[in-house]
Amino acid sequence: MTLAFSVSSSPALALAGGAPAAASTPASVSGSSSGSPFAHLRHDVLIGLGALMVLLGVITFAVVGQPRGVAGASAAPGRALTAVATRVGSDAARTEEVGTVAPAADAAATEAALAFIAGLTAQAEQQASDARAQQAAEAAATERAGRRATPVASSAGRAAPVAATGGVWDRLAQCESGGDWSINTGNGFSGGLQFLRSTWLGAGGGEYAPDAHLATREQQIDIASRVQASQGWGAWPGCSAMLGLR
Repeated sequence: MTLAFSVSSSPALALAGGAPAAASTPASVSGSSSGSPFAHLRHDVLIGLGALMVLLGVITFAVVGQPRGVAGASAAPGRALTAVATRVGSDAARTEEVGTVAPAADAAATEAALAFIAGLTAQAEQQASDARAQQAAEAAATERAGRRATPVASSAGRAAPVAATGGVWDRLAQCESGGDWSINTGNGFSGGLQFLRSTWLGAGGGEYAPDAHLATREQQIDIASRVQASQGWGAWPGCSAMLGLR
């Protein structure tokens, strides 16, 4: 509390005519504010009480602790952070679990795909092997057939007699097989003069070939001459009659 008084006096002494003159000015009292000293006192007291209450509140907070409302408010963010951390941990655990299961599933799928491809490869190799075996068998059969188709030379090395073209045997072959000396229709007769295999071999045709259609024209005519010598033109009954041979 401050009280300020200002008293000013200005005595003036004037000597006029040798007689002293005194002038006095009453004192003026002025305060630091326009109010009374009691108003200033009340104002200072209120300020002091407010400061005291603030001090008491600080001391109480320091000794007793936070109020429940404040503690709850401050604990709420902690609980929220705890919940977020828990959820993040759970998500991380699920992510780790999925990350563990997914590679296992991928590995199983990859293994199945590789097994399937291996099966297809084995199947293709087996088919290729079967195809090669079949080709080899066909080639061997063709080679054997070619060897059979080659006319067999006479064991004595004798060549077949030369037969004149356009003779009786050519006309008879034209009637029997259309003049095709290598014909074999599979009906049991073969060659230009349509020999039975038994007739061909019985007349010595094996000297030339195992069957008549595999022998040359001259060889077939040679064997036909032997047959005609033993059986006559009746060995070719239809065509010999048509040609007037009997």
